[in-house]
Amino acid sequence: MTKLIINADDFGYCEGVNQGIISAHKNGVINSCTIMAGMPGFNQAVELLKENKELGCGVHMTLSCYKPVLNTHKTLVDENGFFFKRITKEKANEFDLDELYNEFCAQIDKAINAGIKITHLDSHHHVHTLEEFRPVIEKILKKYDLPIRGGFEYELKYDKIVPMLGSFYSKNVEADYFEKHIDEIKQYKVVDVMSHPAFVDAFLSKSTSYSIERTKEHEILTSEELKKFFESNDIKITNYRNIGESEGSKI
Repeated sequence: MTKLIINADDFGYCEGVNQGIISAHKNGVINSCTIMAGMPGFNQAVELLKENKELGCGVHMTLSCYKPVLNTHKTLVDENGFFFKRITKEKANEFDLDELYNEFCAQIDKAINAGIKITHLDSHHHVHTLEEFRPVIEKILKKYDLPIRGGFEYELKYDKIVPMLGSFYSKNVEADYFEKHIDEIKQYKVVDVMSHPAFVDAFLSKSTSYSIERTKEHEILTSEELKKFFESNDIKITNYRNIGESEGSKI
């Protein structure tokens, strides 16, 4: 049996995203999400987690969307105090790593202090996987000792890395995605498939080009056909809270 984590990224982004994720949890196959501590929908997301205790929640460490949790940064933000939207390798080399460490810790601590029992870590636009930020991620894992989504550019000696499939996105979001990728999924004991289900509201539509596609993800992830497909293929839907520490390795 393969344990499949379909993680809904961007919880806390805004009301439309929050409600879409909760709907995909109640009516579909989403049992895991990751929260963005610096986004406008954070407080609502925290309240929704209190009402949906079976939904596991990690922290979606953010460096390239909206504003940071801390307001003391010199290198991580533009002249208006917003994160840079695109993190190139050149831009990454300009960042003060102490600032980055403090910001990521502040995001994690904000979630913990809000009462969330953090299940794992990942990041917006996969910035945690960049070689340039390796020292920061190593310090964070030593401090918090949490499972983390894989996909690293570098080798990380850590026994709580869960493999990730990031292809359920954009043009690949089709009703037969999981059927097409079932052999790849079954190569693992446990694997994380990134997803972004949402309902579109004004904030989402104005702040990202990936908005309408999220409603299509929601439709697929709440279909009865998908639930039946997983059952018939011996796939167990779970979250990071319910996996063993050493199950994140490829068979």
